[in-house]
Amino acid sequence: MAYLYVNAKGRPWRKHSYSAGNVFDQSPMKYYYQKVLGWKEFDNKASFFFGRALEESIQFHHEHGGQGAVEDFKRRWAAHKDRENVRYTDKEKNWATCLQMGQEMLKLYIVVQPSLPIPLGGGAVFQREYSKEVFPNDPNYGGIEDAGKLDIIAYADANHERLAKVDIRQFTGGIRPVIIDIKTGQVDFPEQQGMAAFDGQLRRYSWLSGIRDVAFLWFKKSGLGYKKGYSATVIETVGSFQAGQECVIARVDENHAWIVYNDFMVEEMERAQGKKGNKLDTTNAAEERVMNWLHQRGTYTPLDRLTRQRLQFNAGYVTPKSAEDAGTNAARQIVSIVNAWNTKSWPNNFGVRYPRDDRNDAYFRAFVLGDETYKQQNFTKSDEDAFDDLFREDDEQ
Repeated sequence: MAYLYVNAKGRPWRKHSYSAGNVFDQSPMKYYYQKVLGWKEFDNKASFFFGRALEESIQFHHEHGGQGAVEDFKRRWAAHKDRENVRYTDKEKNWATCLQMGQEMLKLYIVVQPSLPIPLGGGAVFQREYSKEVFPNDPNYGGIEDAGKLDIIAYADANHERLAKVDIRQFTGGIRPVIIDIKTGQVDFPEQQGMAAFDGQLRRYSWLSGIRDVAFLWFKKSGLGYKKGYSATVIETVGSFQAGQECVIARVDENHAWIVYNDFMVEEMERAQGKKGNKLDTTNAAEERVMNWLHQRGTYTPLDRLTRQRLQFNAGYVTPKSAEDAGTNAARQIVSIVNAWNTKSWPNNFGVRYPRDDRNDAYFRAFVLGDETYKQQNFTKSDEDAFDDLFREDDEQ
């Protein structure tokens, strides 16, 4: 039976994945240090702990009748409060900021979930693993499997409005399976509907499972605090704004904000305020005009009914050809890795400028630049089997 390589524990390794293949394509040398020799970065990114806690609390929401998810997240995140040497991004800032952002994300999900094709009451399965032998009975590559761990498989109404428009006669009993991947990050996903179907990871999952509908449940970290012009989402109905509806901050004070429907209305408010020279008029008369305008067209709301965190749902339909292409890519990677092991050739493909600027890659710094101090501070060598590491990716997009 063939294998990819022999790991640091002396065991032949036969499991491949999308994330492992990405490492190899970036640099076979990196794959060698990470997978074969077992050099791992320390688990100290807040984004990793945060993303896992959020996913587990979403699962809790579905497995407990839609109750208790926010408290569940608080409990999970509390486990990281005193963890040392955790690295936070500028947006994350610290443990307390992430606690607030996570609670707001879950409140937003609870509000939006009924409109999504992710039903409660047993209509979603979490952390389901699929695997497929890529070269059955092949003397050189037989026995090697490609594997993927899917965040959610939802069993939705085949006619659900948030899914791609296809011939629903192919779905038995009017139920349509959907692969859903949960991501947290600091940027928006492209707004164009259907784009999820072109993601390499989701296409790979489609090939493994045979499920053609795929989607991202995409959470954007947007920090805390409000200023005029900031986008927000209503998480508790107020005035004419329904829970889950997006809005724009027109004015904010200590505990409340005036919200409007879009940026154009903020411009209209400023037009009503008027200008002196190139600056907005701040006289008492101008202030009165602004308040009159807001009372007529704005909504005054407590800040705790809003969140700046954003939730996007983007679904698409992976064609059989697109899924097969993803499988072909998996096969290419497996062949290349086996050949690299057999020839003991793991080339350094790192680059230092666009479009391959790897200067911030930890493996480049530790093993190519040879920064021993950095390696000792950021890496550990493990001889344990690391099956779950096949699926681990940095959630920070």
